[in-house]
Amino acid sequence: MKVEIFVHRNCTDCAILLDFLKTEGLMNRVVVIDTEKYPFEAIERGVLSTPSIFVDGKLKYAGKVDLQEFKDLLHGKMAKKNTENLIEKLMVGVVNSFAVTAWLYLHRDLASLLEQREFVSAVTGIDENDLSSYEKLREDAIKEGENILRNWEERMMRNIVSNFVRELFWLYERKLSMEEMKARYPLEVFAHWLMVRGGAVGRVGLSIIPLSDKVMLDRIRRVYEFLELQYDELWSKIMKEQWELMGTVKI
Repeated sequence: MKVEIFVHRNCTDCAILLDFLKTEGLMNRVVVIDTEKYPFEAIERGVLSTPSIFVDGKLKYAGKVDLQEFKDLLHGKMAKKNTENLIEKLMVGVVNSFAVTAWLYLHRDLASLLEQREFVSAVTGIDENDLSSYEKLREDAIKEGENILRNWEERMMRNIVSNFVRELFWLYERKLSMEEMKARYPLEVFAHWLMVRGGAVGRVGLSIIPLSDKVMLDRIRRVYEFLELQYDELWSKIMKEQWELMGTVKI
């Protein structure tokens, strides 16, 4: 069994997973691939979130990993995943991927997302040969699409603003005041950042929407206002998280 794990050095869930594998003495059973150093391999394999785990070439986990289940898998125990609460599992998978969250928040197109069959299978547990469960999920998601997106909007916005603040931390290595942030990233610049970060690599997936599109700009403005409301709380959480990842708690 060949197990490949795609990670990023600033990914908290990746650090938790790798620490778990080291503690359990299982690192020799996996191949770790750094998406920062090997981005094109990740793109070629269709990696949408980290950690992503491939087993014998098939995507098994995307973003969220059940550690005990993964440990059992490495010991040769293949757990059968249940197919209940598929919408919930799909959306948990979405909000564990910044690229997918940003794209879905902007485009509100669950039908296109569901065409990413390998990702959908990894986050829901639907077997790739279980066409009936997949079609039922697709039917329910499209029918209830707007309600689903409304119910998950706050979690999607939290994912977006958390990643924005995290990237500011990487860039400046300190907390920017609200005034500094708004001066450097007014709404229009934030809108451009979100469009570019929403699932785009180069021009693949890139969708630049004119700022004259009032519906889209209002959607992005809601995230920007959410960022302002959560700003100090986000900085405290992310600075603690990132310093711990670097091995030094510095708050």
